[in-house]
Amino acid sequence: MKRVLAILCAVFLCAPAWAHKGSDAYLDVRQHDQALTLQLSVALKDLDLLIPVDANADGLVTWAEVHTATPAALALLQNHTGLDSSQPGCTLHWTYDGLEARSDGAYLRATSTAACPPGTALGMRYTLFKNEDSNHRLIVTGHLDDRDLLATAAPQQAVPLVLRQAVAGPPRGIAATVWDYLSLGMHHLLQGYDHMAFLLALVLPLQLRLGRAAALVDGRSPWWSLLRTITAFTVGHSITLMLATFGWTEASPRWVEPAIAASIAFTALLNIYPVRVLRSERLALVFGLVHGYGFAGLLIEAAAPAGLLPWALAGFNLGVEAGQLTAVTAWVLLSQVVVRQPWYGRVVVRGGSWLLVALAAYWFWLRVV
Repeated sequence: MKRVLAILCAVFLCAPAWAHKGSDAYLDVRQHDQALTLQLSVALKDLDLLIPVDANADGLVTWAEVHTATPAALALLQNHTGLDSSQPGCTLHWTYDGLEARSDGAYLRATSTAACPPGTALGMRYTLFKNEDSNHRLIVTGHLDDRDLLATAAPQQAVPLVLRQAVAGPPRGIAATVWDYLSLGMHHLLQGYDHMAFLLALVLPLQLRLGRAAALVDGRSPWWSLLRTITAFTVGHSITLMLATFGWTEASPRWVEPAIAASIAFTALLNIYPVRVLRSERLALVFGLVHGYGFAGLLIEAAAPAGLLPWALAGFNLGVEAGQLTAVTAWVLLSQVVVRQPWYGRVVVRGGSWLLVALAAYWFWLRVV
């Protein structure tokens, strides 16, 4: 069992402190008469995996370091991006267009124009971080041929992302947008280590046994408690995800991210020192409202076109729920190995909860300094 706890510790401690925000790049595509304008933004922290952006490795990137690394960064973009088109002049030539601030740090922005007439089939090849980061995603937005564009691409995919089909072909439909963002939502849930840690804190005390009835906890079946808890968490983060995505409310990552870390510590401490009135479903609902703001950052920064935003939100939320069910199912199956052992409560519940408290405190400190 000590090995299991050590593995969990290593996995979570290696996770980024701002865990809800994964490795993403953003591409905006616009058609202006016979020319296509593209704007690509890539995080400096991601580029540092490939070139020495932080040249002296002191954890602080200066303007001088960015200026020195820019030619190499543009060469990377040139080598790992391309347009798939039958038009000979439809090619990319990236130029530096400044820096921009996003919730997870500074991004290098590059622009390119290409002679791509309207109505011709067009695809985007993107292989940046193909071998270095399997979780990286390109989020594409824009407006082509009087249609909104919203899609995602992984650098490992074998074929270029279709930006525009031939005139005779059908337009990219709502179903494609929902599916793209369902995949993105599931990807970001399973990549969001703090969200996973919070789920673990909620389900640790539930002795979920397969094959026979489990002992009642406070007069309730642990399976019924699991259903109520997961449903409450879904309701909570769905509310704030929707409110923030549509711009009806907003929350700064400066307090949301530390609050997410604090929610993990608070929930884990209640596993060690329980308070009867603070049931898991009530915690899940309240803290779910905070976690929803963490998820909303991705859709907000992607700047999805207004016409496709509801479908992107629906797909993303479905993906989050699919990832959540996958994670909980994995824990239920994994816990069957030890859930019947007499030391489960002492080692797994209490020991795991103390580990989560320490981890959450570490994340909290990283997010406020």
